Amino acid sequence: MTILNPALARVLRRLHYPLDVILTCVRWYVAYPLSLRHLEE
Repeated sequence: MTILNPALARVLRRLHYPLDVILTCVRWYVAYPLSLRHLEE
């Protein structure tokens, strides 16, 4: 994986969790929103 932006490289170095775990959580957050409106359905 080539990172073109040095600022992005600094951010990725400070992550507490692996990038694939973060991306999976973001995908689930977008696909399955947890709000009271959605729980009623």
